[in-house]
Amino acid sequence: MLMIMTRILLSFALGTTILVCPIYAQRLQKLKVAEVVRSQLFAPIYVAMSEGFMRDEGIDLELVTANGGDRVGASVISGQTDVGLAGPEVAIYIYNSESPDKPVMFCSINGTDGFFLVSRDKVEPFDWRMLRGRRIIGWRPGSTPQLFFEHVLKQKGVDGEAIKSIVTNIPPPAREGAWMSGDGEFGIFNEPSTSNLVHAGQAHVLASIGKELGRAENTVLFAKRSWYEKNQEAVQKVTKAIAKAQLWLKAARDEQIARTVAPFFPGIPLEISTAVVKRYRESGAPLWSESPVIDREGLAKLQEVIVLGGVMVPEKIVAYEAIIAPEATSAAAPR
Repeated sequence: MLMIMTRILLSFALGTTILVCPIYAQRLQKLKVAEVVRSQLFAPIYVAMSEGFMRDEGIDLELVTANGGDRVGASVISGQTDVGLAGPEVAIYIYNSESPDKPVMFCSINGTDGFFLVSRDKVEPFDWRMLRGRRIIGWRPGSTPQLFFEHVLKQKGVDGEAIKSIVTNIPPPAREGAWMSGDGEFGIFNEPSTSNLVHAGQAHVLASIGKELGRAENTVLFAKRSWYEKNQEAVQKVTKAIAKAQLWLKAARDEQIARTVAPFFPGIPLEISTAVVKRYRESGAPLWSESPVIDREGLAKLQEVIVLGGVMVPEKIVAYEAIIAPEATSAAAPR
Protein backbone atom coordinates (compact mmCIF):
# COMPACT_ATOMS: atom_id res chain seq x y z
CA MET A 1 0.00 0.00 0.00
CA LEU A 2 2.80 2.40 0.91
CA MET A 3 4.53 1.70 -2.41
CA ILE A 4 1.33 2.40 -4.37
CA MET A 5 0.81 5.72 -2.56
CA THR A 6 4.45 6.68 -3.16
CA ARG A 7 4.04 6.09 -6.89
CA ILE A 8 0.85 8.13 -6.94
CA LEU A 9 2.50 11.07 -5.18
CA LEU A 10 5.55 10.84 -7.44
CA SER A 11 3.37 10.84 -10.55
CA PHE A 12 1.58 13.98 -9.39
CA ALA A 13 4.94 15.63 -8.68
CA LEU A 14 6.00 14.93 -12.26
CA GLY A 15 2.76 16.37 -13.57
CA THR A 16 1.56 13.17 -15.19
CA THR A 17 -2.02 11.98 -15.25
CA ILE A 18 -2.53 8.56 -13.69
CA LEU A 19 -5.29 6.10 -13.02
CA VAL A 20 -5.21 4.57 -9.56
CA CYS A 21 -7.31 1.58 -10.54
CA PRO A 22 -4.94 -1.39 -9.92
CA ILE A 23 -6.65 -3.56 -12.54
CA TYR A 24 -6.23 -0.91 -15.28
CA ALA A 25 -2.67 -0.12 -14.18
CA GLN A 26 -1.66 -3.74 -14.64
CA ARG A 27 -2.72 -3.60 -18.27
CA LEU A 28 -0.39 -0.72 -19.09
CA GLN A 29 2.86 -1.61 -20.80
CA LYS A 30 5.77 0.25 -19.31
CA LEU A 31 8.17 1.88 -21.76
CA LYS A 32 11.25 3.93 -20.98
CA VAL A 33 12.22 6.70 -23.41
CA ALA A 34 15.47 8.68 -23.35
CA GLU A 35 15.03 12.23 -24.66
CA VAL A 36 18.08 14.15 -25.87
CA VAL A 37 17.17 17.29 -23.85
CA ARG A 38 14.06 18.70 -22.20
CA SER A 39 12.60 21.17 -24.69
CA GLN A 40 9.19 22.54 -25.69
CA LEU A 41 10.21 21.45 -29.17
CA PHE A 42 9.16 17.96 -28.08
CA ALA A 43 5.66 19.09 -27.13
CA PRO A 44 3.98 16.24 -29.08
CA ILE A 45 5.28 13.63 -26.65
CA TYR A 46 4.53 15.77 -23.56
CA VAL A 47 0.99 16.39 -24.81
CA ALA A 48 0.54 12.69 -25.51
CA MET A 49 1.41 12.03 -21.87
CA SER A 50 -0.42 14.93 -20.20
CA GLU A 51 -3.62 14.54 -22.22
CA GLY A 52 -3.75 10.82 -21.52
CA PHE A 53 -3.24 9.67 -25.10
CA MET A 54 -0.44 7.30 -24.08
CA ARG A 55 -2.54 5.87 -21.27
CA ASP A 56 -5.52 5.45 -23.58
CA GLU A 57 -3.34 3.32 -25.84
CA GLY A 58 -2.24 1.19 -22.89
CA ILE A 59 1.24 2.72 -22.53
CA ASP A 60 2.86 3.81 -19.27
CA LEU A 61 5.70 5.96 -20.60
CA GLU A 62 8.65 7.07 -18.49
CA LEU A 63 10.88 9.88 -19.78
CA VAL A 64 14.52 10.29 -18.83
CA THR A 65 16.60 13.23 -20.04
CA ALA A 66 19.98 12.11 -21.37
CA ASN A 67 21.42 15.55 -22.20
CA GLY A 68 23.11 14.52 -25.42
CA GLY A 69 22.40 12.55 -28.57
CA ASP A 70 25.37 10.27 -27.95
CA ARG A 71 23.98 9.45 -24.52
CA VAL A 72 20.58 8.65 -26.00
CA GLY A 73 22.23 6.29 -28.48
CA ALA A 74 24.29 4.58 -25.79
CA SER A 75 21.22 4.20 -23.58
CA VAL A 76 19.21 2.53 -26.36
CA ILE A 77 22.07 0.25 -27.47
CA SER A 78 22.78 -0.88 -23.90
CA GLY A 79 19.12 -1.58 -23.23
CA GLN A 80 18.88 0.93 -20.38
CA THR A 81 15.98 2.50 -22.28
CA ASP A 82 13.59 1.05 -24.82
CA VAL A 83 13.27 4.01 -27.18
CA GLY A 84 15.34 7.08 -28.05
CA LEU A 85 14.02 10.58 -28.76
CA ALA A 86 16.76 12.37 -30.65
CA GLY A 87 17.92 13.53 -34.05
CA PRO A 88 17.84 10.92 -36.85
CA GLU A 89 21.59 11.31 -37.18
CA VAL A 90 22.00 9.39 -33.90
CA ALA A 91 20.28 6.35 -35.39
CA ILE A 92 22.20 6.83 -38.67
CA TYR A 93 25.57 6.89 -36.90
CA ILE A 94 24.64 3.73 -34.97
CA TYR A 95 23.52 2.07 -38.21
CA ASN A 96 26.92 2.84 -39.75
CA SER A 97 28.79 1.57 -36.70
CA GLU A 98 29.83 -1.99 -35.93
CA SER A 99 26.79 -2.52 -33.74
CA PRO A 100 25.14 -5.78 -34.89
CA ASP A 101 21.72 -4.64 -33.68
CA LYS A 102 20.81 -1.88 -36.13
CA PRO A 103 18.34 0.86 -35.17
CA VAL A 104 14.96 1.52 -36.72
CA MET A 105 13.12 4.88 -36.71
CA PHE A 106 9.34 4.87 -36.44
CA CYS A 107 7.87 8.29 -35.58
CA SER A 108 8.56 11.90 -36.56
CA ILE A 109 8.40 14.52 -33.79
CA ASN A 110 10.02 17.57 -35.42
CA GLY A 111 10.11 18.20 -39.17
CA THR A 112 12.94 20.72 -39.15
CA ASP A 113 15.40 22.68 -37.01
CA GLY A 114 14.02 24.54 -34.00
CA PHE A 115 16.71 27.21 -33.58
CA PHE A 116 16.34 30.95 -34.17
CA LEU A 117 18.90 33.51 -35.28
CA VAL A 118 18.96 36.52 -32.96
CA SER A 119 20.86 39.80 -32.79
CA ARG A 120 21.86 41.85 -29.78
CA ASP A 121 20.79 45.11 -31.38
CA LYS A 122 17.65 45.64 -33.39
CA VAL A 123 18.40 45.26 -37.10
CA GLU A 124 15.97 46.60 -39.71
CA PRO A 125 16.14 45.55 -42.43
CA PHE A 126 18.23 42.46 -41.87
CA ASP A 127 20.59 41.13 -44.52
CA TRP A 128 22.46 37.86 -43.97
CA ARG A 129 25.65 39.49 -45.26
CA MET A 130 25.64 41.62 -42.11
CA LEU A 131 27.09 38.61 -40.29
CA ARG A 132 30.47 39.15 -41.94
CA GLY A 133 33.12 40.22 -39.44
CA ARG A 134 30.74 39.87 -36.46
CA ARG A 135 31.02 37.65 -33.41
CA ILE A 136 28.47 34.86 -33.91
CA ILE A 137 27.54 32.37 -31.20
CA GLY A 138 26.92 28.95 -32.71
CA TRP A 139 26.36 25.44 -31.37
CA ARG A 140 28.63 22.45 -30.82
CA PRO A 141 30.90 21.66 -33.84
CA GLY A 142 29.49 18.88 -36.02
CA SER A 143 26.08 18.96 -34.32
CA THR A 144 23.01 19.18 -36.52
CA PRO A 145 22.02 22.65 -35.20
CA GLN A 146 25.44 23.94 -36.24
CA LEU A 147 25.41 22.05 -39.54
CA PHE A 148 21.93 23.36 -40.35
CA PHE A 149 23.03 26.90 -39.47
CA GLU A 150 26.14 26.71 -41.65
CA HIS A 151 24.09 25.22 -44.50
CA VAL A 152 21.64 28.13 -44.37
CA LEU A 153 24.50 30.65 -44.21
CA LYS A 154 26.04 29.18 -47.35
CA GLN A 155 22.66 29.33 -49.10
CA LYS A 156 22.36 32.98 -48.11
CA GLY A 157 25.76 33.83 -49.56
CA VAL A 158 27.59 34.39 -46.28
CA ASP A 159 31.31 34.04 -46.95
CA GLY A 160 33.38 31.14 -45.70
CA GLU A 161 35.52 33.23 -43.35
CA ALA A 162 32.45 34.38 -41.44
CA ILE A 163 31.30 30.77 -41.12
CA LYS A 164 34.72 29.58 -39.94
CA SER A 165 34.80 32.27 -37.24
CA ILE A 166 31.56 31.15 -35.58
CA VAL A 167 32.08 30.52 -31.86
CA THR A 168 31.27 26.87 -31.13
CA ASN A 169 33.07 26.21 -27.84
CA ILE A 170 30.53 27.58 -25.36
CA PRO A 171 28.79 24.68 -23.53
CA PRO A 172 25.01 24.65 -24.14
CA PRO A 173 24.13 25.32 -20.46
CA ALA A 174 26.39 28.41 -20.49
CA ARG A 175 25.27 29.98 -23.78
CA GLU A 176 22.35 31.99 -22.43
CA GLY A 177 24.46 33.37 -19.59
CA ALA A 178 27.34 34.18 -21.94
CA TRP A 179 25.00 36.18 -24.16
CA MET A 180 23.48 37.99 -21.17
CA SER A 181 26.99 38.97 -20.06
CA GLY A 182 27.64 40.64 -23.44
CA ASP A 183 29.29 37.91 -25.49
CA GLY A 184 28.21 37.82 -29.15
CA GLU A 185 26.55 40.15 -31.64
CA PHE A 186 24.54 37.44 -33.39
CA GLY A 187 23.74 33.87 -32.37
CA ILE A 188 21.45 30.87 -32.71
CA PHE A 189 19.34 29.83 -29.74
CA ASN A 190 16.70 27.23 -29.10
CA GLU A 191 13.77 27.59 -26.75
CA PRO A 192 13.17 28.66 -24.07
CA SER A 193 16.49 30.54 -24.31
CA THR A 194 15.27 32.61 -27.28
CA SER A 195 12.13 33.77 -25.46
CA ASN A 196 14.07 34.32 -22.22
CA LEU A 197 16.52 36.64 -24.00
CA VAL A 198 13.78 38.47 -25.87
CA HIS A 199 11.77 38.90 -22.65
CA ALA A 200 14.87 40.32 -20.94
CA GLY A 201 15.35 42.81 -23.78
CA GLN A 202 18.68 41.22 -24.68
CA ALA A 203 17.86 39.81 -28.13
CA HIS A 204 15.84 40.40 -31.28
CA VAL A 205 14.69 37.46 -33.40
CA LEU A 206 15.80 37.75 -37.03
CA ALA A 207 14.95 34.39 -38.58
CA SER A 208 13.84 30.82 -38.03
CA ILE A 209 16.64 28.49 -39.13
CA GLY A 210 14.03 25.79 -39.75
CA LYS A 211 12.00 27.98 -42.08
CA GLU A 212 15.10 28.90 -44.09
CA LEU A 213 16.28 25.29 -44.16
CA GLY A 214 12.98 23.70 -45.16
CA ARG A 215 11.89 20.17 -44.30
CA ALA A 216 14.78 18.23 -42.78
CA GLU A 217 13.86 15.57 -40.22
CA ASN A 218 15.07 16.89 -36.88
CA THR A 219 13.77 14.60 -34.13
CA VAL A 220 12.39 11.05 -34.25
CA LEU A 221 11.66 8.07 -32.07
CA PHE A 222 13.90 5.05 -32.67
CA ALA A 223 14.78 1.71 -31.12
CA LYS A 224 17.01 -1.30 -31.68
CA ARG A 225 15.60 -3.55 -34.38
CA SER A 226 15.61 -6.55 -32.03
CA TRP A 227 13.46 -4.64 -29.54
CA TYR A 228 11.23 -3.26 -32.29
CA GLU A 229 10.52 -6.69 -33.77
CA LYS A 230 9.39 -7.97 -30.35
CA ASN A 231 7.32 -4.87 -29.55
CA GLN A 232 5.68 -3.79 -32.79
CA GLU A 233 2.26 -3.53 -31.14
CA ALA A 234 3.65 -1.19 -28.48
CA VAL A 235 5.39 0.88 -31.15
CA GLN A 236 2.11 1.31 -33.01
CA LYS A 237 0.37 2.33 -29.79
CA VAL A 238 3.02 4.95 -29.03
CA THR A 239 2.82 6.25 -32.59
CA LYS A 240 -0.98 6.45 -32.41
CA ALA A 241 -0.71 8.46 -29.19
CA ILE A 242 1.71 10.87 -30.85
CA ALA A 243 -0.62 11.19 -33.86
CA LYS A 244 -3.45 12.15 -31.50
CA ALA A 245 -1.19 14.72 -29.84
CA GLN A 246 -0.23 16.19 -33.21
CA LEU A 247 -3.92 16.68 -34.07
CA TRP A 248 -4.54 18.17 -30.62
CA LEU A 249 -1.67 20.65 -31.09
CA LYS A 250 -3.14 21.89 -34.37
CA ALA A 251 -6.46 22.73 -32.71
CA ALA A 252 -5.31 24.01 -29.31
CA ARG A 253 -4.67 27.63 -28.32
CA ASP A 254 -1.14 28.83 -27.53
CA GLU A 255 -1.77 29.23 -23.79
CA GLN A 256 -3.61 25.92 -23.66
CA ILE A 257 -0.55 24.17 -25.08
CA ALA A 258 1.73 26.02 -22.66
CA ARG A 259 -0.39 24.96 -19.69
CA THR A 260 -0.52 21.36 -20.86
CA VAL A 261 3.27 21.00 -21.10
CA ALA A 262 3.94 23.20 -18.03
CA PRO A 263 4.45 20.23 -15.63
CA PHE A 264 7.48 19.24 -17.68
CA PHE A 265 9.02 22.71 -17.25
CA PRO A 266 8.82 23.66 -13.58
CA GLY A 267 10.10 27.14 -12.87
CA ILE A 268 9.39 28.52 -16.34
CA PRO A 269 6.70 31.24 -16.19
CA LEU A 270 3.56 30.60 -18.21
CA GLU A 271 4.22 33.87 -20.05
CA ILE A 272 7.53 32.54 -21.37
CA SER A 273 6.11 29.12 -22.27
CA THR A 274 3.25 30.76 -24.16
CA ALA A 275 5.73 32.95 -26.05
CA VAL A 276 7.69 29.81 -26.99
CA VAL A 277 4.59 28.12 -28.37
CA LYS A 278 3.56 31.24 -30.25
CA ARG A 279 7.02 31.58 -31.82
CA TYR A 280 7.04 27.96 -32.92
CA ARG A 281 3.61 28.20 -34.50
CA GLU A 282 4.30 31.48 -36.27
CA SER A 283 7.70 30.41 -37.61
CA GLY A 284 6.29 29.17 -40.89
CA ALA A 285 8.26 25.94 -40.48
CA PRO A 286 7.12 22.37 -39.64
CA LEU A 287 8.78 22.50 -36.23
CA TRP A 288 6.13 20.18 -34.82
CA SER A 289 5.53 17.42 -37.33
CA GLU A 290 1.85 17.24 -38.30
CA SER A 291 2.08 13.51 -38.90
CA PRO A 292 4.14 10.69 -37.34
CA VAL A 293 5.31 9.67 -40.82
CA ILE A 294 9.03 10.27 -41.27
CA ASP A 295 9.35 12.29 -44.45
CA ARG A 296 11.48 10.62 -47.13
CA GLU A 297 12.74 13.90 -48.60
CA GLY A 298 13.26 15.32 -45.12
CA LEU A 299 15.50 12.42 -44.13
CA ALA A 300 17.41 12.77 -47.40
CA LYS A 301 17.87 16.51 -46.74
CA LEU A 302 19.25 15.80 -43.27
CA GLN A 303 21.82 13.35 -44.64
CA GLU A 304 22.72 15.76 -47.46
CA VAL A 305 23.49 18.49 -44.90
CA ILE A 306 25.58 16.09 -42.80
CA VAL A 307 27.61 15.06 -45.86
CA LEU A 308 28.09 18.65 -47.07
CA GLY A 309 29.19 19.56 -43.56
CA GLY A 310 32.00 17.01 -43.76
CA VAL A 311 30.73 14.88 -40.89
CA MET A 312 29.78 11.84 -43.00
CA VAL A 313 31.00 10.54 -46.34
CA PRO A 314 28.45 10.00 -49.15
CA GLU A 315 29.01 6.23 -49.03
CA LYS A 316 27.50 6.17 -45.55
CA ILE A 317 24.12 7.58 -46.56
CA VAL A 318 21.48 5.16 -45.28
CA ALA A 319 18.56 4.23 -47.52
CA TYR A 320 15.11 5.18 -46.26
CA GLU A 321 13.84 1.60 -46.41
CA ALA A 322 16.83 0.31 -44.44
CA ILE A 323 16.19 2.36 -41.31
CA ILE A 324 12.49 3.33 -41.33
CA ALA A 325 9.58 1.22 -40.09
CA PRO A 326 6.70 2.35 -42.33
CA GLU A 327 4.26 -0.17 -40.87
CA ALA A 328 4.35 1.71 -37.56
CA THR A 329 3.14 4.98 -39.02
CA SER A 330 0.79 3.57 -41.65
CA ALA A 331 -1.62 2.41 -38.96
CA ALA A 332 -1.27 5.59 -36.88
CA ALA A 333 -1.24 8.39 -39.45
CA PRO A 334 -4.52 10.34 -39.56
CA ARG A 335 -6.61 9.76 -42.66
